Parts: sequence; C-alpha cells; structure tokens
Amino acid sequence: MKKIILLASALSGIIVLGQASIDPGTKNDIQKIFPTTPETYSMFKAGDFPVDYRTGKLNVSVPLYEIKTRYGVTIPIGLTYNTGGIKVDETSGVAGLGWSLAIPNSISVEMHGKDDIENEVWFPQQPGEYAIGNLHNLPPDIYYRMSNIKDGIMDSQPDIYHYNLPTISGSFIKDSNGNFRTIPYEDVKISYADNKFIIIDSKGVIYTLSKGNSTSTISTGGSSESYRSSFILEKIKFPNNEEVSFNYGKRMLYKNITHSFTDIYIPVEHNDPMCAPANKNLHSTTNNMYIEALLTEIVHDDEKLTFNYANTIQGVQGRKDLDGAVDNTFALSEIIGTYKDRVIQKMALEHQYFETSGGDKPYKNFRLKLNKVRNLLDNTEYSFEYNENDQPSLGSFSQDIWGYYNGQNNYGLIPNMQYFNRNYTQGGNRNVYPQYSQAYVLKKINYPTKGSSSFTYENNNVWKTLVIPQEEITTKSNVIGVLNPGAGYAEETGPEFYLNDAMNVEGTITYLVDWTNSCANNIPGGPGSIQVTNGNGYLEELQPTGSWKRIAQFRNDVRGPILEVPGSHNPDYKKRLRVMLQTNEPEPGCSVSLSVLRKRIYRMMVNENAVVGGLRIKSINDFDGQTNYTKRTFEYNKPDSLSTQSSGSIASPLEFLKMHYSVVKPESEQILEFICDNYGLSADQAVNSSLSGRDVVSYEYVTEHTLGKGKKMYQFPVIGGNLNITIPLAGWNPYRFLNKNILNEKSYSESGALLQEKSYEYENLLLKNPLSSDHLPDSPYSLALSTSFAFFNLNHQFLIKINDFYVVESGKWLLTKSTDKNYLNGILTSETVNSYSLSDINKPINLMKSETRFFDGSASEISYQYAHEKNNQKLINANIIATPLESSSIQKRNVSDPSGTTISKTETKYDDPANLLPTSVLSFDLQNSQAATTEVTYDKYDAKGNLQQYTTKEGIPTVIIWGYESILPIAKIVGAKLSDINQSFIDSIVIASQTDGSQGTIASEERMLNALDGFRNNSVLSGYQITTYSYDPLIGVRSITPPSGIREVYLYDTAGRLKEVREHNNTGKLLKEFNYHYKN
Repeated sequence: MKKIILLASALSGIIVLGQASIDPGTKNDIQKIFPTTPETYSMFKAGDFPVDYRTGKLNVSVPLYEIKTRYGVTIPIGLTYNTGGIKVDETSGVAGLGWSLAIPNSISVEMHGKDDIENEVWFPQQPGEYAIGNLHNLPPDIYYRMSNIKDGIMDSQPDIYHYNLPTISGSFIKDSNGNFRTIPYEDVKISYADNKFIIIDSKGVIYTLSKGNSTSTISTGGSSESYRSSFILEKIKFPNNEEVSFNYGKRMLYKNITHSFTDIYIPVEHNDPMCAPANKNLHSTTNNMYIEALLTEIVHDDEKLTFNYANTIQGVQGRKDLDGAVDNTFALSEIIGTYKDRVIQKMALEHQYFETSGGDKPYKNFRLKLNKVRNLLDNTEYSFEYNENDQPSLGSFSQDIWGYYNGQNNYGLIPNMQYFNRNYTQGGNRNVYPQYSQAYVLKKINYPTKGSSSFTYENNNVWKTLVIPQEEITTKSNVIGVLNPGAGYAEETGPEFYLNDAMNVEGTITYLVDWTNSCANNIPGGPGSIQVTNGNGYLEELQPTGSWKRIAQFRNDVRGPILEVPGSHNPDYKKRLRVMLQTNEPEPGCSVSLSVLRKRIYRMMVNENAVVGGLRIKSINDFDGQTNYTKRTFEYNKPDSLSTQSSGSIASPLEFLKMHYSVVKPESEQILEFICDNYGLSADQAVNSSLSGRDVVSYEYVTEHTLGKGKKMYQFPVIGGNLNITIPLAGWNPYRFLNKNILNEKSYSESGALLQEKSYEYENLLLKNPLSSDHLPDSPYSLALSTSFAFFNLNHQFLIKINDFYVVESGKWLLTKSTDKNYLNGILTSETVNSYSLSDINKPINLMKSETRFFDGSASEISYQYAHEKNNQKLINANIIATPLESSSIQKRNVSDPSGTTISKTETKYDDPANLLPTSVLSFDLQNSQAATTEVTYDKYDAKGNLQQYTTKEGIPTVIIWGYESILPIAKIVGAKLSDINQSFIDSIVIASQTDGSQGTIASEERMLNALDGFRNNSVLSGYQITTYSYDPLIGVRSITPPSGIREVYLYDTAGRLKEVREHNNTGKLLKEFNYHYKN
C-alpha cells in the first residue's frame, strides 16, 4: 500500500515625590517579539522537524508528487503534520490546521530588532564598554553607530534565516561586513542583491529566492513595523543546465490582533519608594497584517505541477477562520501534475471547519480542518480524524506558558506570579492541564488501502527541571486594640520579638507590616486635635536603659515592607508592637490591628516528573486493512529497569521576567533625575507564532517497543537546562550550537536480550567561525554577539544600558567514529573511523578518509580528494567542492598493517572548459601509482548535459540517443560514433518518443516500439550492438530490447510500482513478479 510516512513566565510611599514623571527611554520596551505569517509558521514548524525521537515528535507525511531531475536531485511535494500539539494562537495555513504544504522552497526569517536586509548591522564584541556612560563621550565611530541604533536605522541583533531547499538546509546570519555565515557551517555560497538571495550548494546547484511573505504590525500608540517573514524559491539551476522554476501567481491577505501584557514594578527585595512612580500595568494590542505569496506552479521541462486554491468552503465564500476580504483568503484545493499537458496526477483536498464559541470576533471561532485527500485518478483517498473535544477559540487566554490550551478562565497572559509583588501582579493560571492539551490534534489516518494508523499522545515531562517559587509567611507579633463606646482610651502591647532570628535560612527575607485602622483619624495638628476617634500603631525597640524607643508609627492603613533604610534599627535589640486608641465623644468606638510578618521567598527544585507543555507520541497502532495489527509504544524515562525518572530536559528558554529601566524626573528641581532598575513581567501572544523556541523538551533516552518484536532504545546528548521563570534573564542562550545527533542505538529481543548496539562519536569543528567579522576571539563557538540596547535622556545626557544579550553560535558536528556490535556472537561486527579536512580555514570540510575495521581483524580504508586537493579552479569557482574527484581503496590484513594493499584508485577528470561535466575516468596501476589508464572518455554531451558518446579503454565507442524531450535514453549503440549514424535515423525514434510521451496511449506506445524495432533492424546499423528502451516518462521504463531482440516488458500497478516483467508483450511469458505487503 502507499502508506503515509511517519516522520517523527508596598508600603504606600513612605517618601512622597509628588507628581514625578517617568521617561521610559528609547528602545527600552520589553524585547519585541515578531510574529511570522501563519503559512510561514506552518511550513517551518513541520518542515524543520526530521524523524526525531529526541523530541518525541513524528512528522506525518502524505506524499503527493515527486519531481525527479536528470542531475539526480528529487524534489518531494507532500502534506506534513507535526504531532507536537496545536497552540491556542495557531492560525491554519492553506492546507489546514496543523498541516503544511511541504516543499523545500523557502527561507524563513526570524527577525530580532530590525530587518537586517533593509538596515545596516553592527554587532559589537564588547557592548559593556559602551553601556557605562554618556553617548556623546564615545569615540566618533562608536558614537555614529550607537546613535544609529538609538534612531532605529542600524541593528545590533542578528536575524536568523532558516533555509530549507532540496539539497541543503540550516540557518545563517548576516555579519557586520555583509557576509552570510551558516549554522551549522556548510560549504555553501550565499549572496544577496537586487532583492534576491542566491545560494549555491557544495555540488554547484544554484538556488534563486525572491521576497515572499510579509508582515506589517501597528501597535497601541501608533508604532509600526513592516518586515519580510520569508523568501521563496524562484528557480533551481543545475550544473548540467537543467532548470526547475517556481511561480507564485496568487496572494492571500488577512489580519489578526495579538495582545501583550506587561507589569513594571519595583522588586520587593529591592524596594525603593522613589521608584514607585515607575510602577505600571501595560496592555497593548497589535494589529498584524499578513501578505502571503501562494505557490501556483512548478515547471520542469515538459513536466508541470499546478496548485489550485479555493475561497469557497462548505458553500461560504472566503475563509471563515481568517479576518480578510472574501476575495483574498484561500485554501489549497487541488494539485495537478501534467506531462506535456497530459494529466498524470490529480489530488484534491477536502476541507471543513473546526467550530467552537467564545471568540470576541466571529473568525476566532473557526479553524480550517483538512478532512480528506482524494486521488481523483484512481478514486482512492486519505481521511483524517481529530480530537474535537474542548476546543478553544483563536486567541483565547486559556493557555499554559508554552501556548497550549489549558482550559482555565484567564483574563490575561502574565503567569500567576504573585510571590514577586502581590500588589502589582494579577496573573493568569498558565499551568499545564493535560486533559486539555490535545485540543485539535490528529488522532487517526485512514489510508487508501482501508488500513489506518491511530495515534495516542501524552504531555511532555521533565525531571528536576522546573524551579518552583515558594513563599513562607510567619507572624512575628500581632496586637489588636478595641475602643469600646464610652471608654475614651485604650492601649495594648504585643509580645516581644526579634527581627533577625532567621539569618541562616535559604532565600530572601522581608519583614512586612500589616496595619488596619477603622478609627476616623484626622491629620495631626489639625483643628480639634482628636476628631471623634483616633488610632495609632507603634513599632518600638528596647534600649539598654530599659526604655522603649519608638522607631515607626502607623496611622492610615498600610501593608508592605518596613525598616528598609540601613541603620534604622538595631537588629540585636528586641522589638514590640503597641497600639493606642482615643476618642473625645462618649459613643463612637473603633478598632485597630497591627502585625509584623516575616516573608521568606525561596526556590525549590522539583524532585519528580513535572508535566510541561506540548505533546509527545505515546503509541501508534497500525492496521493493514486486512488482518494485521502492529502496535508501537514509546517510553522516555532513564533506562534503569525500575526507573520512572523522565530523561527529558527543557529545550527552549521561556522568559517572562526581565529588567526594565526608567528615568524618574522628580518634581523638585533640587533633586537630580535617576534611573530605576525595575522588573518587567510580560507575556506576548506573538511568541506563539514566532520561529524561536520550537522544541519544548529534549529527551536523552527514548525506547520504542514493537509488540511481539522486541524494542529499540535510542540515546541522544543532554540538551537544555532548568527552567526558572522567576529570575530576570535567567533563561539560557537559545542559540547555543548543540549536538542533536544520535549517540547510541540498542536493539533487544522480545525476551530482553541485547542483540545489537550501534554507537556514534562526534567532534564539533569550530575552525570556520573566525571567518565571521563579528566572531568573539575568547568564544570559539561564536559567530556574533546579539545585544539589545536602551537609551535614556538623563540630566541632559544620553545614558546607554543593555537590555539583553546572547551569543549566536555555530560549528559543525562531524561523525568521527561509528561502531556496530552484534551480540549474537558477542563480537564487534565493524567499526568505522572518519577523518576530515580540518587544517585550512579557507577550504571546505570534506570527508578525506574512512577506515573500517571488521570482526576478523582486517580493515579497509578509502581516501578521497576533491577540487581543492586537485587544484581544479573551474570546479572551485562553481562551488562543486564536495564531489570526490579521486578515490583510492586499501585493504589491510590488520590495523597494525602499515600500508596495506591498494586494491583500486580512480580519478574523474573535468577538463572541458566549456562545461562542468566529467570528461574521463582514469584508473591507476596498482603496482605503479603514477601510471594511469583512461578507463572511459566522455566524448560528447548535448545542450541539456546528456552524455551522447563515450569511448572505453579498448577504443570501443558507444552512442546514447535521448528521447522524450531529451530526458530519457531510448537507444544505446555499441561500436558506433555519433557521426556514424544518419540523423534521419535518430530523428525517427526521437519524434516517436515525443509523441508517445505527450499522448501516453497504447497506440502511441505501439508506434514507439515499431520505430525502435525499425531502428534496431536497419541494415545500415547491423554491425552494431543496439539496445532500445521505451518509457512512461513519469513512471519508469516500459520495455527494454537488447541486441538479441528478446524484449522485456515492464508492467506497473495503479500506485506506479513495478508489478511484473514479461517477455515480448503485456501478455507474454511471466519472467518476474513483485508483490507488496504492509510492513509490520
């Protein structure tokens, strides 16, 4: 069957400043998060995840079509679905919620600060040197750059460009000199000019990408930003001059609104009353306008793939789940493949909507749902089932801190963090509730063969990772005073206590006063001295003389820290509370309450599995449509047989709390302006559609059990760290260059016996990082330092501070050793050691030598040389630098054999200055390595790079004739030169092939076979050995007729798979038969 591929966070001002004003500074907003367009997000989310046990995710892929080039590159087209969960703020792309039209044809832009393509960039290596004083005191060149950063025309934060193309993928940045540096390092050339990227891979394939999707934002207050969220593939050109073009003939335009919440306040433990005016609660909204370029056509020679879009779904024009004009919103409806205008593939997508309620606008109650993918040529289909329980509306605040649905009635997005300052934060419940996390997720796929796959999920979990803030409140003393009517006077004192009795405990200690007064206190010294009732509270300290000293007095209600000023009391002296009440009238009464509390804030590590956001696959049940079931289950714990400890670690930082600086301008001219270092506690919906922080958890161990067949255990490097959202800037660097490759794979029998083990060792090559103009000499991993600056006008000077910074890292993880051990006989099966070219910063990184050691002690070694080693400047200029030009194989009796025996040595020459194609292959005498023999000479190529004639070392020429628009060989003539064959003979079979290719009928195939027979039987060509071929160009060879004349006919099933080989014709003698069964 054509089975879907499973690709796996006060005391009311004691000092009153009057109407002090606040200057928030320039570029001092909480780090702005830039959303990308939903289509870019969906492509990036699905396209960037490989088969990844490490994250517990699978990519489910529905293959739709393949473009196969003569150069050997295949371009897959399909629909992919990522099983990591659907975020509350996730908007459906053109394929449906969670699905993406997966084609390797784009660069997705992760923007930081400003658009690096449209602006100058400068990434200072020592930013701290510029954040210590007045902007105007900097050296002229630094002043120029920092001023430009302040004015928003220069960027100090590198954007990350994620490229995904048919032969290469990865990321890159633009350094301060305008050069592009890849992550990881790859031997590719990247340039940008005339609004286009040109990327050349290490085999000379040239990709041209133009501007694609864009986003424009307008935030509360009128600030706006426009930027390019992607670049789209326009053309591929191969070294043989073959081309594939991509056309984007339709645009989709729509908008949405995202919310951002920020609380700016004084940290409790650093309470400075003069900074109180800086406290504020901010809620901003951003209108996001999206323009998406939709792929409408891919053209390769006479092959064309057309993408059609519909804007009427379920009888309603316009996408109901998007806020856009009905004429500007679409869903992918058809993919049609044609060859010479003959339809050879036609797939239709059937959509409906997920429907819910609660959205503040109608479109927020709908999500585009992919129901089916139908093959209109053979009337088969894929269908999909989803979890449609408890569906949140788009943009709901009911989400955990990772953005997945949690079912809670929140009125904002800031996490519930009252332990920082309960007076300023009214947070939402952003905890994970597993019963809601699976909203909208794919549950089951039904295949065209009537088979199916069902998926069971569970939430990610981690061990000893979440840092849980704890708050402990202890009452030190409490006194209540009651003035009964007619009493006139009342006084009470509380028990004596110390304020310093917890000096050696963990955490931050703060002493709080809680004073509540129901008496009608008047202002002291006012008329009448006592007006009806009066209540006072006192904190007193016992002096060595035995008297009590008043050190604080309380009148109006107050709750917050006390005695923050150093020297205000002696910690070693006892304290007590006293309250006094008075009245000058007989009837009224009142009461007061005075307490001193000790608050301890500390942080505790969770020593158990903690549930976190996102989903991992728990089990897969496959059914072949007949009788066979296969069940696979997955475990993510440490490998100890009794362990329930998760091997997961948080893979991406979450930062809700950051430092926020503001200038306080006192009303009094006698007091200078000063900067307050406050906290900014914020949450922004835009983070859920940004391209950063894609993995929630990374697992060190994953075990896959297959029912009845044993298990496999995979080990990966430990990636990530502790998540502590309670400390500003406590998140780790999101751009560390880490090894995500598999380290070990073990296979066990059903009884638990270890059968096989494969292990892998890697080296992180950092040789190329100094090529970046922003490389930090003391940080070998670095490409550049990203810094966010803030600027303040302070006492008529511009002061610079740093909001945030991190190092963008790169390198290349090289597989240096792989070991395969078979435990059936307890011996090493093979061990391979690889060596690379690592000595020259200006040369590519290629595999130079691979040595394999076998169980019997023998070894083999293969060495390679490339364009740089062979000094082939033509290939170097074309960036064809990863194709081996020379290889030699050595066999050794054992590992200590010093030189071994050379068993083969060959070299491919590229001597024709007119093209980039090979001209000959040499072999070398095993006794004399300098003596070479030309094994084959490639004499002629056509304009499409097809080999037309070659000559073997025996001097025998061979001609190849290409048909079907010069894409397939239709005749091979051994013994002849091209000049020996009359052109009319060639034209007769070429024309017949073109007709057969365009018509694709039984009659056209018969005429093609007749033409080939006539060519082969031509008496003028009787002296040559002739083999002829016919094809269905988009399926495969239809017939091969060798010089003997005994034709083999190849028959295929409706899925395009080889079914039978028969003699002479479709009903002739059966030579071979092929059966396809569901793989268990």
